[in-house]
Amino acid sequence: MITTLLLLLCLGQTLLLLQINRKRLENKLELSSLRSRLHMLEERLRERTEKWRIASETHDLATRRHEQTTALLNETKEYLNSIINSMPSLLIGVTPSGYVTHWNRATEQATSLRESDALGYRVDEVYPHLPLVLSWIQSAIEQGTPQTHESVSLNLNDETHYFDITVFPLIFSHNSGAVIRIDDVTLRVRLENMMIQNEKMLSLGELAAGMAHEINNPLAAIVQSVQNIQRRLSKDTPRNHEIAQQLGLSMDTLQSYLQEREIIRFLAGIQEAGTRAATIVRTMLEFSRGSSRMERSVDINTVIRHALEFCHNSLLMSNPEEARAMKVSFIPNPELPLLTCNSTEIQQVIVNLIKNAGHAVRNVPVGQRHINVHLRMENNFVRIDVSDNGSGMSRDVRQHIFDPFFTTKEIGEGTGLGLSIAYFIISERHKGRIDVDSTEGQGTTFSIFLPTP
Repeated sequence: MITTLLLLLCLGQTLLLLQINRKRLENKLELSSLRSRLHMLEERLRERTEKWRIASETHDLATRRHEQTTALLNETKEYLNSIINSMPSLLIGVTPSGYVTHWNRATEQATSLRESDALGYRVDEVYPHLPLVLSWIQSAIEQGTPQTHESVSLNLNDETHYFDITVFPLIFSHNSGAVIRIDDVTLRVRLENMMIQNEKMLSLGELAAGMAHEINNPLAAIVQSVQNIQRRLSKDTPRNHEIAQQLGLSMDTLQSYLQEREIIRFLAGIQEAGTRAATIVRTMLEFSRGSSRMERSVDINTVIRHALEFCHNSLLMSNPEEARAMKVSFIPNPELPLLTCNSTEIQQVIVNLIKNAGHAVRNVPVGQRHINVHLRMENNFVRIDVSDNGSGMSRDVRQHIFDPFFTTKEIGEGTGLGLSIAYFIISERHKGRIDVDSTEGQGTTFSIFLPTP
């Protein structure tokens, strides 16, 4: 019995050990499976971590590249804006309808309007003085070629300025627009006008040379004939008395007749006019070529008085009615110093100004026409003002009044040379200056400034 129990006990222990070993084996197998699964999970985790790392690095690289591209774009934009804003040209970006999309710094300075205040508005609203036709924009876009308009004039502060305006078409991403470029070419236009004037001056020299040969000979004959007439009418010549006695004439009676009929004065006027015409021709030659001339100390009051007498006599012979209607007021100023000048040339200038004033007051009623000559000292200059209450001049006329061949008179009444020669005589010959102050409908004043010794 005991043996049986022992056997059963041993058998139970054996079974228990077998069961324990089986359990251990199962645990080992399960642990191995868990380890395998853990390894798989770790491998997957490593793979996913690697993918995430690669994705993260790719994202970081893309982010950096995006930031670099954005910075480069901003830098390029700032660089282009800097170029655009540093240009002296006015640059205005517009839509096809003329609404502003860009407004560079030069345009801001020209209009005193910031870009932020101009964007979104029509260009003719924010820049009303711009001489731009909106159809130019459409034309440039439709044709696909720039539209250029040169030397477009614009009045700024009572002064004429000139601009070159070019409209460049823009076509991008199914959109369109234009860039308007505006360049101030006032200086260029003025230089071109100066070149044209220089060419006119060369033409004037050739004209003066030809006129001298054609005019001097008949002028010399006129002056010489007048001198012969004066000598043969003079009672101081014995031969005249002899011929008069042979013809039964009294020289005293003849002289009385000549004086009564003002024939002596008319002859003197003819001689003075002929001499003056010769002087004008000579001055034109000097104007174009330059030549020697004499200056001496003169009383400017006397020079002006002689000029006024010549004007009156000249007008009296050509148009007595106008001579009686035109009154010139002149009060001498004896306190002025003597001037070193060419009196003939100064007289020529005064005569020209008086004649121009007489022409300007033609439409003023008789009795209300006023021409005044006024003298005074101004700093180191003797100032001569010749003023009238005539029709005056517009701004454009004032700008060209001293240009050769420029005249507002009818054809046949003027050559357009008088004031240009006057300007030359005063500014070049006498180192002075001549100015004009005039308002349309309110008269004109020419001011001559002659330096004192």
